[in-house]
Amino acid sequence: MDIVEKYKEYRKIQVGLHNKILEKCVSKKDFKESTKRLGIYKNNVMVLESVYEKDVIFDYNTYENIKNGKNSVSAFIELGEETTPQEAELLAAMQEATTSLYEVIECQKENGIILLKDLMGDSDVIFKVIDIGLSETLNENFLLFTRLVHLDDFSMTTGLCFIFSINHKQYLLKRSRRLMKKINSGDSSLDRFIAFFHLNRSDGEPMKFNEIK
Repeated sequence: MDIVEKYKEYRKIQVGLHNKILEKCVSKKDFKESTKRLGIYKNNVMVLESVYEKDVIFDYNTYENIKNGKNSVSAFIELGEETTPQEAELLAAMQEATTSLYEVIECQKENGIILLKDLMGDSDVIFKVIDIGLSETLNENFLLFTRLVHLDDFSMTTGLCFIFSINHKQYLLKRSRRLMKKINSGDSSLDRFIAFFHLNRSDGEPMKFNEIK
């Protein structure tokens, strides 16, 4: 199996796992509390600026450590449900997935590969990410805030993607630090997520997603 076919297989498995995790480990109360934490629950109404923001809230509830210091991926693993070897491998990687702001170094549209440099962590590491839809959207003029799942051969996103202009790099790094300091929840990952959620609203670039076939 070549790397693109493996990506397509694992992406479909990931979508299925997301659905199971949300069904079994995320309650209506969790969802409501997350919208309050993001500052988009006002007058008993969730106020979204796009349909995609609902998927962003799902990512928050799946991957952020909001369950006594654990995330919903961990909670699902602890249920002990039977999984395939591919599901078990992916769940282990999903459990450790984190967000950051990345600079797009190169897009190889012919094979869906994107090379990303971490701007908030170890900048010496270049991540090879496979995402067919994103590779057709991005180029070296963009920054990407996303959550990466690292497998042996490649990395993939969780589906969370905020795109910004490369021209805003210094502003985003400086502004995100200020916002995170202001939020100060005690969890830097959570602070980062909330900061970039609002930065995407104010400074993000529009994007579209292609269905995986």
